[in-house]
Amino acid sequence: MRRTIGLVIAAFFSFASLPALADDVIIFPCGGTATYKVQLPEGVLVEGDKCSGAVNIDPIVKIIGFGAFWRAPATLSARSTKLDGSKLDEAYVYSDPPLTSVTIPNSVTSIDSYAFSRSGLTTVIIPDSVSSIGDSAFEETPLTSITIPESVSSIGDKAFSRTTLTSIVLPNSVISIGDYAFSESPLSKIEIPTSLLSIGNSVFSHTALKSIVIPDSVTSIGDYAFSETPLESVKIPNSVISIGANAFSQTSLVSIFIPESVKSIGDFAFSGSTFLKTISIPDNLEFLGDSIFDESTSLSRIEYCGKSFEFTISPVCPAELKVMQEAEAKAAADKLAAELKAKQEADAKAALELKTKQEAEAKAAADKLAAELKAKQEADAKAAALKKITITCLKGKVIKKITAIKPVCPSGYKKK
Repeated sequence: MRRTIGLVIAAFFSFASLPALADDVIIFPCGGTATYKVQLPEGVLVEGDKCSGAVNIDPIVKIIGFGAFWRAPATLSARSTKLDGSKLDEAYVYSDPPLTSVTIPNSVTSIDSYAFSRSGLTTVIIPDSVSSIGDSAFEETPLTSITIPESVSSIGDKAFSRTTLTSIVLPNSVISIGDYAFSESPLSKIEIPTSLLSIGNSVFSHTALKSIVIPDSVTSIGDYAFSETPLESVKIPNSVISIGANAFSQTSLVSIFIPESVKSIGDFAFSGSTFLKTISIPDNLEFLGDSIFDESTSLSRIEYCGKSFEFTISPVCPAELKVMQEAEAKAAADKLAAELKAKQEADAKAALELKTKQEAEAKAAADKLAAELKAKQEADAKAAALKKITITCLKGKVIKKITAIKPVCPSGYKKK
């Protein structure tokens, strides 16, 4: 009893306006006439389901307890709505003023299951003192923004299911994410932390995700993990060993490459994916479930070189295809080379023939020119030889001109 009195006195000086109850419980106001209780010495916040508006949680709180702010179904009524990109069919209208925002102090180390489920929270900042977020902690809230610190290592089942979150940043401290954690929300953007070990069942089912990169820390993808999403692109790392049943069923994937590390693919894994055209399956696969491509009507190419499994369409072996393609490429190259060689030889022959013709024509032209020149020279010489010339001959003072082809001065005369 002395311990109880001491706690009450301490609480009085720390929180002067707050009444304290016996049995190690303190009561705090949280909007209107509503209150929440804190159980001591554990510091567990309980019975805050009537809180409304903005609530500042007292630093005496260490744990936000199971269903602390959860709204009972009796205070809620369903209404029809369709959130952008999600499969959510209903939301909730509150008959009493809802809790709309909350300030969580650094004294809080964990948020228990259903802590804020069905409350009216739209934004939350979780302090870096919190290490875990419990099952359904924020399920069915109008949450649009949340900050999760590096201190959080685990997120429970359905923790953010049926919220209005469109994007979220998960720190690299997160090791585990529970089943259905983000299902039935309009989530369209998320970066999976490199610390995550596995993707649980239905974690991202019924969301608005169009692309996802799975880090190489992940070893398994659970049942229905990405089912019924508009997923168009996914990168599966070489660390993944198993892909669960319906993991990628009813998505918008067009092609997918499954790495050699994968040993098991569950039933209906890619069923109902009507856009899926090509898929590459590892040759050393050990287990292949039933109807994995059921109703995937566009599938036209399966790349698989193993011998253990049969498919509804004949698979293509990339290695064999490569050899065939290389042979076809070599044949095409050989044909092209032969055609090129033949063309080059034909061109060379034509060039030689043209050269020979040009040389012959040049020689004929030269011979003709030489003959014409010789004939001209001979004609000129002949003409020159037949031409009469006149010389002057002198004998004393007597001058005598002699004209002839080859004129010669008469005897006694000298040529002037």
